Amino acid sequence: MSDAKLGAQSMDRRVLVVDDDVDLAESLQEILQSRGYTAAIAHSIVGATSAANALNPHVAIIDVNLGRENGLTLITTLKDAFPGILCVVITARGEVEHAVEALRRGAFDYLLKPLHPLDTLSRLEKCFDKIALQQRAERAEAQSEAKSAFLATISHELRTPLNAIIGFAGLMEDQRFGPLGAPRYREYVTDIKNSGEHLLGLINNILDLSRAEAGKLHLQEDVVDVAEVAEVCVRQMQLRAAESGLRLELALPASPLMLRGDASKLRQILFNLLSNALKFTPVEGHVLLKIEYASDGGINLVVKDSGVGMSPADIPLAMQPFTQLDNRLARRYEGTGLGLPLTRSLVELHGGSLRLESALSEGTTVTVAFPASRTIASAPDALARTAAR
Repeated sequence: MSDAKLGAQSMDRRVLVVDDDVDLAESLQEILQSRGYTAAIAHSIVGATSAANALNPHVAIIDVNLGRENGLTLITTLKDAFPGILCVVITARGEVEHAVEALRRGAFDYLLKPLHPLDTLSRLEKCFDKIALQQRAERAEAQSEAKSAFLATISHELRTPLNAIIGFAGLMEDQRFGPLGAPRYREYVTDIKNSGEHLLGLINNILDLSRAEAGKLHLQEDVVDVAEVAEVCVRQMQLRAAESGLRLELALPASPLMLRGDASKLRQILFNLLSNALKFTPVEGHVLLKIEYASDGGINLVVKDSGVGMSPADIPLAMQPFTQLDNRLARRYEGTGLGLPLTRSLVELHGGSLRLESALSEGTTVTVAFPASRTIASAPDALARTAAR
């Protein structure tokens, strides 16, 4: 049985029946109550309004013809008073145009006379399936918003003391106000500063990811020289690569690469991809960052490494936050699994896409594709420059 049906069966199911045929209304009420529904009946628009206020119904079954009254007008009245209510109208087979008008006014479904109990109950189950799904979606949205708000608050609370720790550790590392004494103290201070910076980067990633999931991450757009940003990122990562015994290279086209985007987020994308590549590449390995024009005139950022790689089946898991694919890797390579999910969010914020190709022990290639609409040059010009090299 589906989760929606389980939810529909476990919830308090309240139904209002509005029909001027007293016998039909009472008969339908008895059937519904025998199936576990809470049912109330009314025979006029005024009576329906009063009964609805007392019952707060999930579903209203309304006869189109309520004596001299038009039951269709009740749809708008009930939906205004109870925004989540679902209305099902009853109409004669020769008056299907009434059903069409009811749907236009916001009714969920309609029933044709004469009513058949099984058909009526089946339509009601569909109503409550929909209500259960709506409630699940609302709960999920509320939980997501609560999680994002919690992460944002905690991140802000942690960043303040961490910035102080990093700042004071920096002052002590530079021995700004006098010598520390034993050389080991300076080593400890450096470790404190590096650990603080690592934690601050992690907190910033968590905060950015929570903002992205909540749709609150925005671009500060400008014209960005992609080659210049790439050169800065590679230059800053060269020391880490050298300390790890790795070769880090950058390949750029001869022509300019100008992109309309957010420079800080572009740097974050490249730092995350390069950091991941260096982390999972063993000694004497190779990491290449290649920037190129795509065939459609867009700009591609390609990071290729000769690292441990992963199986193609694990690629979707790598895109999920806080996921480490292998416990052995988690012990050997520190990390939270935030890099790729956050990077993909930043890329998609630019209207781009991130593609990951990998195989165990054969390395990984990540391709970030920015659309041609963000290239500050016409596609033919860009392709002509590329072909002329």
